[in-house]
Amino acid sequence: MKKKYLIIGAVVVVLLGYGLLANSSKDDSQETGKATEQVAQNTENEQKFGGGGTANLATPETEEKDKETEQAGTEKQTEETVEHRTGDNIVGISDKDMTEVYSTKYDSVRNDVTEKWKCLVIAENNFDITEYALSCYKNYFDSDETILAVINLTTKTSASISKVAGNLYVSQYEYVDGEEHDAKIMFSGTHLLDYIVYIDNGDIEKVTEED
Repeated sequence: MKKKYLIIGAVVVVLLGYGLLANSSKDDSQETGKATEQVAQNTENEQKFGGGGTANLATPETEEKDKETEQAGTEKQTEETVEHRTGDNIVGISDKDMTEVYSTKYDSVRNDVTEKWKCLVIAENNFDITEYALSCYKNYFDSDETILAVINLTTKTSASISKVAGNLYVSQYEYVDGEEHDAKIMFSGTHLLDYIVYIDNGDIEKVTEED
C-alpha cells in the first residue's frame, strides 16, 4: 500500500512538472512572438521615416527658408550663366555696388506729379554711373515705374535710370544747378549719352555716340 502511494505521488510530481514546463514554454513563445513583432514594427518605421524610428519632418518655416535659398541660388546661377554679349557697342558690365558709395538719398522730388521719381546725390571723381546702374535698380527702385536720378556734384552730371522694355535705360546730362530739388528742371541740361544696361547679366551697351 505504501508503495502504491509512492508511485501515485511520483506520477503527480511528473505531471505537475510537465505542466509547469509547458506553461513556461508557452510564456517564452509569447514573449518571443512579441519581441519579433516589435522588431518588425521598428523595421517598418525605419523604412518609412529613414532610420531610428523617428520621422524627419520639416516645419513649414524650414521649408520656406529652403525654397528662398533655392530661389536665390537659381537667380544667381542664371546671372552667372547668361552669356555676355559681344559687339562694338558693348562697353562693360554693370557689376559695382551703389550702396558702397556715399550718397544723399531723396525718396521724392518736389514738383514730381508722377510720385515715382527718386534721387541720389553724390560727389565722386572717376565715377561711371552705368557700372552701378544694375545695383541702383536692385537697391533703390520701389517698382519698375521708378525713375531714379543720380546727380554727381563733382563731375557736374546727372543721370536718369529707368526700366524700359525689360532692361535699364540710362541717359546722362549736364548738371543744372538745383535740379536735385525740382522735377521741373531735372534732366533739363544738355543731353550727353544713352546706354542700355541688361538686367540678365549687367551688360552695358552704348546707344548714342559722344559728339
